[in-house]
Parts: sequence; structure tokens; C-alpha cells
Amino acid sequence: MTVERTLPTGYPPASKPADTSAQVSKELAPIGAPNTGAIHSTGAHTGPRISRRRLNDIEGHLSERDRAVLSSVDRYRFLTARHIETLHFAEHATAESGARTCRRVLARLRSHRILGVLNRRIGGVRAGSEGLVYFIDTAGERIQRSQESSRRRKRFDEPSSRFLDHTLAIADVAVTVIAAASESGAEVVKLAPEGEARRHYTDRLGAGQVLRPDLYVELASHPGDQDVEAFFVEVDLGHESLPTVLGKCLLYEEYLETGIEQREFGGFPKVVWAMGAYRPNVAERRRQAFLTAMQRNARVTPGLYRISALEEAAAQMVREVRHD
Repeated sequence: MTVERTLPTGYPPASKPADTSAQVSKELAPIGAPNTGAIHSTGAHTGPRISRRRLNDIEGHLSERDRAVLSSVDRYRFLTARHIETLHFAEHATAESGARTCRRVLARLRSHRILGVLNRRIGGVRAGSEGLVYFIDTAGERIQRSQESSRRRKRFDEPSSRFLDHTLAIADVAVTVIAAASESGAEVVKLAPEGEARRHYTDRLGAGQVLRPDLYVELASHPGDQDVEAFFVEVDLGHESLPTVLGKCLLYEEYLETGIEQREFGGFPKVVWAMGAYRPNVAERRRQAFLTAMQRNARVTPGLYRISALEEAAAQMVREVRHD
């Protein structure tokens, strides 16, 4: 599989900072199947009530791959068709057959209200079905709740463009890690989005704290290798001020001091800052300014952090584990 050095899915390099979203088009377009996801006004789950009997029937006909797709959308919150295709339909004989099967499966899951789609598309109406953004719809949410006794019912709110940009950029990094590892012969041992990557610890004052990386990655240089390299990944699209971003580094320093990772796993993961912006030159200036700010801060541990262009972060992690 070839990894192209391009910006993530639908991310326009020359969009304007005044735009409400750098990644998500607000064009609304007719969709072939009825949209069982967010509606224009509230974005809430809509449609007739699903009876318990009907839900059991739907769940009983789900394949193992259907459940895996549902789990991935649940874990990452929002995924595009391209993300889902990479995660679950990459083993087909050809890319075309994988894409066709993916479209067919997603249409069926939508028809059963397992998944829904937002009324916004990545890349606008010309992107077609690949531009659809999927979330867990009513039946999918109820099925997931039935598998987790402690899970509370989630209220669906239409995401802001900024939140959606960031969430999809995290998924972009994740699927690009898979592609880069496949191309180089490395193995993805673990790939955990924010909800699974959280670290709980107690600070110096005895207060409970939570570190929330955007992504946690474990890579081995080749399949079956017992030695792995671990990375915490932070995705930055230029929305936060540099002092805020630097403050996140200090949280990593605070967690580093606890020794939790070192005692349990023998070392502390590298922290990768995958940084992009609406224009490449703006992103490069921001990366340089961030590097300078870290070098001037005595509390920042030298060698712990990696600063990368957003579209190059996955390849950089794979090169590091492969020692290329």
C-alpha cells in the first residue's frame, strides 16, 4: 500500500482562517439513501422508535465485520467512508472491490440505523459517498450499551466544525499509521484513540489528574517482534495558542515524573506533535515557534518530543521503529 505525502482526508492547504472549518464542507446535498443521522436543526438521532424485538433481530444478523465497523466508529466518534475502508476492507483482492463492498456494507448499516451520517461532507458534494461522515445511530448506540453494563446513554449533538476537523484528523493519523506500517513491513501492535489512551495519575499535591493523548500507538519493527516502540500522539491544527500547547507538554512532564509508565512498561512513550494548519507555510512557522518555546523551557525534557508535519507523523513514527 502506498502512503502519499498529502494532507489528511479533505484538508485543504489553502483555505482561509476565517472559514468555520478547514476540513469539513458545510454544503448540504441529497444523499441516495435517507439520512438517518443528524437533522439540520438539532443533529439528534431521528426516526421511528425501534422495538426491542426489532433490535434483537438487527443485532442477530450482524456479522463479525459489521460489529468491528460499529466498534471503530464508536471508538473514534466520527469516521469517513475512506477511514472505514482502510480499517476493515483492505484485505480484498483489489482496492475497487474493497471500496464496493465497503459502500454496500455501510448502506446496509445505515438502513438498519446502526450508523448514521452527518449532513456535512468532507470535500463537499463532489466527494460523493467517500465524503460522508459516519457516527453511531440509534440502533448502534443501543447495541453498544447492551455490551457494556456501565455505559450510559449518549446524547448525540451535532459536532462543531472545529471539533470534527480535529476528530477526523486523529483518524487520518491512525489510518496512515496502518498504511505506513504495511508498506514498510512494520506491525501495528496497538492503536488507541483518546478514550482508550487516557492515563490517570496523582499530581504532587495529591489531586487526581487525567492525561488525554489524542492517540496512543505501539509499533514493532516487524510482525512478531517482542520489542515495541510506544508513542503518545497530539494532533494540532493551529486552533490553540502556543502557551496552551506548551502547557500540554508540561502535563506530560508531570505524568513522566510519576514513573507509572516506566514501572509498568519499562519506559515512557515518545510524544509526537503532529502539527498542521490551513496553509503549509503557517504550519511550518508554528512548528518552528513551538520548537523554540520548548527549547527555552527548563521543565521540558530534551529528546522526549517529536514535532512533525501532520501528514508526515505516521511515516516518522514508522521510520523511528524501523531505524531507517
